[in-house]
Amino acid sequence: MKKINPSYSLAGIKFWIISASLVILIAGLKSASNIVTLFLLAILLTAISLAPFDWMKKKGVSDGIAMLIILFVLWVVTSGLVVLLGSSLTNFLATIPTYQVKLEGLWESLQKLLIQYNLVEENFDALKQINPGRALTVAGNVFSGFSSMLSNSLLIILIFVFMLMEVSSFKNKLALISPDSLGSMDKVVASLKKYFGIKTLTSLATGIFVSVGLAIIGVDFPILWGALAFLLNFIPNIGSIIAAVPAVLLAFLQLPLGYGIATIILFFAVNFVIGNIAEPKLMGKSLGLSSFVVFISLIIWGWILGTVGMLIATPLTITLKIIFDSREETRNIGILLGDSSAIKEIQKSKE
Repeated sequence: MKKINPSYSLAGIKFWIISASLVILIAGLKSASNIVTLFLLAILLTAISLAPFDWMKKKGVSDGIAMLIILFVLWVVTSGLVVLLGSSLTNFLATIPTYQVKLEGLWESLQKLLIQYNLVEENFDALKQINPGRALTVAGNVFSGFSSMLSNSLLIILIFVFMLMEVSSFKNKLALISPDSLGSMDKVVASLKKYFGIKTLTSLATGIFVSVGLAIIGVDFPILWGALAFLLNFIPNIGSIIAAVPAVLLAFLQLPLGYGIATIILFFAVNFVIGNIAEPKLMGKSLGLSSFVVFISLIIWGWILGTVGMLIATPLTITLKIIFDSREETRNIGILLGDSSAIKEIQKSKE
C-alpha cells in the first residue's frame, strides 16, 4: 500500500482552511457592507491625506492644527461638490428616461439598417443584447451611491480623524513591539503617500480638463462628467474608458456628429497626456495593476459593497500591492498583481 506523504496532507488541510476562511470573511463583509464601506472610505481618505498631513508637520505645524486645516479643506471641497453637482445630478437623473428613449430609437434604426444589409438576422434584438442606455443609468447610480454615503459623512470623518491621528503613534508602538518591522512600515506609508498624492492631483487635473473641454464643446452637464472622470481615474486601465462612455453617448444624442467625435478626441487626448505621459513621469516606479486583477477586483468588491465598492476596489487593491511589494516574503504576490511594466522594471534591475 502506497504511503501518503504527510507534507501533502498538511498542505491540503491548509488549503481548505484558508479557502473556508475566505468564504466566511467574504460572507461577513457582505452582511456588514454598510459599516465596512464607511471604514474603507475613511481608510481611503486617510491614505490621500497622509502626504499633506506629514508635510505640514515637517513645517512645524502641530498635529491638531494640521488636522483642522485638512478638515477645513475637506469641508470646502465637499461643500463645493454638493453645490456644483447637486442641481446637475438632479436634472440629469430626471432627464435619463428622455435620453434613453432617444437612444433606443437610434439603436433600433441601426438594427434595421444592419438587417437590411443582411449583417444580422431579422430576429436579432439589439436592445436585449447590448443596451447602451444602461451606461447613463450606471453613471447616475454611481453618483447616487456617493450621495447616499454623505448621510453618514459625520461617522466617516470621525473614523478618518482617529485613523490619521493614530498613524504617528502607531509607528512609535511598532518601534517598541517590533523594531525590524518599522522600516517596512515606513516604506508602505511612503509608497501610499506618493501614490495617492500623485493620483489625486492627476485625477483632479483629468476632471478639470474634461469639464472645461465638454463645456466648450457644448455637452450637457460638463461638471458632472468631469466629476465622474475624477472618480474613475482612480481605476487604472479601464476607469477612463468607463468615464468616457456616458459623456460620449450624450454628445452624439444631443449634438451633431462632429461634436460627438470631438468628445471622443477630448477624452483620448486628456487620458493619453495625463495617464501615459504625466502620471508615469511623476510616479517613477510603476504601481500599476494587471487589467485582469482590476476587472476581478471591480466584480468582487462591487458584489460585496455595491457601487461604492466598485469605486474604492482599485485603491484598496493598490494598497495591498504596496504592502506585498514592501516585504520579501510577499513580493511574488505583488508581482502577480502588477502589470507588464512592473515585469520590465524587475528585468532591468537584474541586468
